[in-house]
Amino acid sequence: MAFSHLSSVVVDEVRADGGGVALTARTATPEAACPDCGTVSGRLHGGYRRRLADLSAAGRQVVIDLLVRRFLCPAAACGRRTFVEQVDGLTERFARRTPLLRRSLEKIALALAGRPGARLAAHLSIPTSANSLLRLVRRLPDKHIGAAPRVLGVDDFALKKGHVYGTIILDMESGERVDVLPDRTAETLTAWLRAHPGAEIVCRDRASAYAEAVRTACPDAIQVADRFLLWKNLCEAVEKCVATHRSCLADPTEDAPAEAAVEQEVSGRPDGMRVIRRRERHTAVHDLYDKGVPIQAISKALGLDRKTVRRDAHAATPEEASLGTGSRRYGQVHAYSPYLHRRWNEGCTDAARLHAEIVELGFTGSKRTVRRHLQEIRASGRPTPARPKALTVRTATWLITSHPDHLEENGTLKLKKLLSRCPELDAVAACVRSFAVMMTARRGGDLESWLSCAEDTGMKPLQSLARGLRQDFDAVTAGLTLEWNSGKVEGNVNRAKRIKRDGYGRAGFDLLRLRILLAG
Repeated sequence: MAFSHLSSVVVDEVRADGGGVALTARTATPEAACPDCGTVSGRLHGGYRRRLADLSAAGRQVVIDLLVRRFLCPAAACGRRTFVEQVDGLTERFARRTPLLRRSLEKIALALAGRPGARLAAHLSIPTSANSLLRLVRRLPDKHIGAAPRVLGVDDFALKKGHVYGTIILDMESGERVDVLPDRTAETLTAWLRAHPGAEIVCRDRASAYAEAVRTACPDAIQVADRFLLWKNLCEAVEKCVATHRSCLADPTEDAPAEAAVEQEVSGRPDGMRVIRRRERHTAVHDLYDKGVPIQAISKALGLDRKTVRRDAHAATPEEASLGTGSRRYGQVHAYSPYLHRRWNEGCTDAARLHAEIVELGFTGSKRTVRRHLQEIRASGRPTPARPKALTVRTATWLITSHPDHLEENGTLKLKKLLSRCPELDAVAACVRSFAVMMTARRGGDLESWLSCAEDTGMKPLQSLARGLRQDFDAVTAGLTLEWNSGKVEGNVNRAKRIKRDGYGRAGFDLLRLRILLAG
């Protein structure tokens, strides 16, 4: 059973040496047919040995040393004088592999491409190179394409992201890959559809190029816009609407406790590191100054400026030394303390950003002044004051576009509060709910009324979406009514991307197309 393809030859010897197995064999048929004219001949002309690589056996590489014979063609009209016999299932013209090994390597190459396939082949004891595997794929016969499938799916995928795109064509009923086109232009798809007529339904995205190609080549075909992409477009429009009403996301009932906490923290804050260092410095200066050490010597010993030493030496307390030392601008920053403390409580602890904000309010001091003002809170070792958790744009969008049954009690409450304080977003949420019902219940006939409702909300993102859907009204209606969608095409697009990445930069279009169409 392991060597059934050798049943038509005589095996004279089997040798196992090193990591391989060598079989010596010869043919035993008395005659053979000419490959050109088909005349059977039994007249021998000579013979020679062929060395054929075969599938491995028991983890060992197998090589067949086969003696074949050359025959004379008896037909006078035949242009071939001699020919070499071929053994079915064992030899092919000019081949150095058995058909069984060739087919196995083709499967490996289609699944893994060059280098990964070569590594697997070496592990299976059928060593070959990456280039040899790619040549095997390129020699495979192209897929025959007759008439187009009744239900066709088309979508684009990136050959070079952002620059070059191709088109994959799929039979939606069987899931079989039909063809791959080198670009995504309307002209290319139009030419393909005209060369392969028969499509009655075409599933596509909302790209205008595909719509134009189908209208030109198959005017009677029903175009179906993908429901997932329609829902995705709606979610994007909702996110833009939420971003427009960002000010409504914060719950005003949560701000009062936070501001009260700020006031309590500011009034009762402990001494910061700056105050502690000032007191330590004053004590060190007085320890030396009271012993009669000159100010110059104290300055050198402590590494301080003479003016600083003189100020501390002449002051009885650290607080007295600090009086009158601040600049006029440092005094000005106290007028903005309530704003700074409120922003700190909201979670903004970046002095540069806070400086930019109070500059817009009229502050003329430097960033360093603001940084010094906030140093006591920053260096106190306490965590940042609690910040009220306001909804983000993405979270609010998710709450509006999620199925109500999928929301927890907390999420439902947040959504209810948000919609109660923002009538505009309440209208957007109503449009989302009606669209979801229309999509899941396949009520494409309600599209016109939904578009009017979306336009009446006054929200520009929804109005823009409605204009786009009106331009593709028939395809959108079919997508919301029929059972077909582009799910199978999207899955094959992901598969094509994986195959492209496996090419390690060697995936030219010809090779990529064969692997997409022929790989299992």
